[in-house]
Amino acid sequence: MKGLRVKNRLGLAAGLDKNARLINEFDNIGFGFVEVGTITPKAQYGNPKPRIKRLISHESLLNSLGFPNEGVRSIKSRLKKVSGDICLGVNIGPNKDTLPEEVINDYLLCYEEVFEYADFVTINISSPNTPNLRSLHNSENFKAVIDAILNERNRHQKKPKVFIKISPDEESKTYTNLIETINNSAIDGVIISNTSNNQNLKKSLNVAHLPGGISGKSLKNSSNKILKEIKTMINKEKIIVAVGGIFDVDSYNEKFELGADLVQMYTGLIYEGPNLVKRIVKNDKQISSNS
Repeated sequence: MKGLRVKNRLGLAAGLDKNARLINEFDNIGFGFVEVGTITPKAQYGNPKPRIKRLISHESLLNSLGFPNEGVRSIKSRLKKVSGDICLGVNIGPNKDTLPEEVINDYLLCYEEVFEYADFVTINISSPNTPNLRSLHNSENFKAVIDAILNERNRHQKKPKVFIKISPDEESKTYTNLIETINNSAIDGVIISNTSNNQNLKKSLNVAHLPGGISGKSLKNSSNKILKEIKTMINKEKIIVAVGGIFDVDSYNEKFELGADLVQMYTGLIYEGPNLVKRIVKNDKQISSNS
């Protein structure tokens, strides 16, 4: 798939296997690629519990996890052992207590530790649960981060794809500027989208008073709207990975109709269980093991 070797077009989204402990298991249930993380330089606990709420009647989740993970150097030991036939993505982000002027160094440190073991590295600029992270959607801030990562990538023979995971809650002009910067860079693609902190959406689900981002069926419309919008702007050679509201074959296929190259799932797996993966993959007529 545009230079990324996947087993099929359905992948596991970041956020479920934060510490890279279950890569083989997720591969075994049928995912075509597996993204782990978000991983930060230092181990951190994340936000206070309880930090995941099931919105059962809406088949959605509210999560305010805040990147709990064991830290990149601890997790790296597991990445080294991953079988070469698994397409592995590693999602990286800054620690919560990192000063804004030091955030680039956090991304760089993580990239330097994981790039050898990753087929793609995702720069997470969009979690609503890390203070000021979404300010990286600003063109100047964003360009500084991607320039640093791409310069580091160029120093090594192993060059994983680099993706940007974006927020579903920005103004149209922000997306226009962001995609223009991506089009003019060697960034390989985008992941659309992270969870939503939109207050109108949260009010409609009666959780506006709670911290965190919405995922699952309630995210589908906004993530699809942005997917459609970004498809019209992004260069054809860039890879579009779509995530948000995948619960069945129809919602999976809809992402491709709107312009996705690959699809990821998280909340659908929580509600529907692991058999959903094989049901979707079995019905995907366009799977090629050597995409």
